[in-house]
Amino acid sequence: MVAQESSKTHAESVSSLLFLDAQCQEGRSDAIALRWLGAAGQRCNATYRNLLDQTVRCATLLRQLGLKRGETVAVMTGRRPETIIAALGIWRAGGVYCPLFTDLGPDPLQARLALGQARILLVGSDAYGRAVAAIRGSLPHLAHVLVLGEDIPSDCVNLRTALAAAASSTEVSAADMAAAAMMHFTSGTTAPVAGGSAQPKAVIHDATAVGRMTSTARAAFGLTAGEMLWCTAEPGWIPHTAYGLVAPLAAGATILLDEAPTTPMRCLSVLEDEPVAIWYTGATIIRNLIGGGVAPARSFRPRALRLAATVGEPLSADAVEWGQKVLGVPFRDTWWQTEIASIALAHDLSQPPLAGSMGKPLPGLHVALVRRDGSHLSFGDESAEATGELALRIDCLSPWRSLGGESSAPLQAIDGWHLTGDLVRRDVNGYYWFLGRIDDLINSGGRRIGPFEVEAVLMSHPAVGQAGVVGVPDSRLNEKIVAFLVVNPGFEAGDALRAELHAFAREHLGTPLSPQEIRFERRLPSTTTGKIIRHRLRALYFADDTGLSS
Repeated sequence: MVAQESSKTHAESVSSLLFLDAQCQEGRSDAIALRWLGAAGQRCNATYRNLLDQTVRCATLLRQLGLKRGETVAVMTGRRPETIIAALGIWRAGGVYCPLFTDLGPDPLQARLALGQARILLVGSDAYGRAVAAIRGSLPHLAHVLVLGEDIPSDCVNLRTALAAAASSTEVSAADMAAAAMMHFTSGTTAPVAGGSAQPKAVIHDATAVGRMTSTARAAFGLTAGEMLWCTAEPGWIPHTAYGLVAPLAAGATILLDEAPTTPMRCLSVLEDEPVAIWYTGATIIRNLIGGGVAPARSFRPRALRLAATVGEPLSADAVEWGQKVLGVPFRDTWWQTEIASIALAHDLSQPPLAGSMGKPLPGLHVALVRRDGSHLSFGDESAEATGELALRIDCLSPWRSLGGESSAPLQAIDGWHLTGDLVRRDVNGYYWFLGRIDDLINSGGRRIGPFEVEAVLMSHPAVGQAGVVGVPDSRLNEKIVAFLVVNPGFEAGDALRAELHAFAREHLGTPLSPQEIRFERRLPSTTTGKIIRHRLRALYFADDTGLSS
């Protein structure tokens, strides 16, 4: 993907990143910018003034370590205040912020650090010993490693000590900040595959993404100053950068950052104890919450929740309705991709969400459903019901560029359109409905079937906690539909349930769209963000008959 020319000047890009300075100038110095909940029970607040001071110190420290404009700093400190401080400090110093998941092993970590040419790495002490120490010698471009924790190796810098010692200078170089950017790696479901593994692909956005992140938070969530927004995404995922960091601070709101694992009971407890107005989470978390049952959820009462939204994978209709019935707010689906950098489809805040739908395009975007014929795109009537690949006009998006994974990645841009790879249906009222990835379409009995259409029905059965549907070769149908299911607690996987689910699917989908085979598993292969990795399900099908249950 070739970056498009930004319509913003360097001065506008720089000012868009100085949102802490702007909030303090507007009188919010003493307002809470960040509330951190530690896994061991800690509860700490940072005001906008506090956070600005720490950000300035971080930028000073990075410059002292020799960071030059446009160089990459990788951050692997998880849901800790230091992650927020690092991102803001990196941008202030003119660097590229590259958040990484804390559970990456040595091999995928090395691939990402090498691809991003990271000059500095901030990492927790546990992750350093588990993943960094063994590969550090093979990364000649990595000049400094700053460690967060108690056990600091002799060849590393103590992050806390170094931050405390850094000068709190408010000097800002516009020339340096003009190079500031953010680098995120795409999920394993869309990255090209080689040798059985998804290859890392980095997407880089400049500071112009800040404006859309902030405006879409207002459009999709109604975010206002003083509200608390809790985004449960891991910092390695772009939703955290967009809506767990940039948008709340740029809007004068409060970030809630929770270090503890996002189990169902933890989520319910936090929503009851903290004044969270907006909860942005993943569909997998919601499925786990539903799997825990209605009774436990109803024993908690959210303190201030007015909106709950999801990202990362399609949300089935039963989950939307469950939120309304149990939590008092329906879950609202949102759709976007790493390349887009902010929400593209969402639901009108003035109306209840349409269960099972992706919503409608947010203001400022030009969206179409297209069909590819080589490098030619065909468009249907934009006012009529249609099915096709979802495409967005590139000039409506923040510019980006990609690193890695290009040789085998699908073509993403034709004639000024970003092709998403998602097969989508638009109804007569202009709502969009996800059918599946283009590469995951099942050709069965002459029909092209989107796997999510089948998965959504299966997950509406109370016994099903998770579903992954794929097509496998079949001499009669071309491909037969195979469903891999994880059963909710309280239900027993076996022939009786399998027969019940076959009948349930035929009743709701009809015979042609119903799975010919159902397999029960303890877990399904998924990315860190919770997306089902369907190519691994296909490999599993052909490998043996024991599945993941063995």
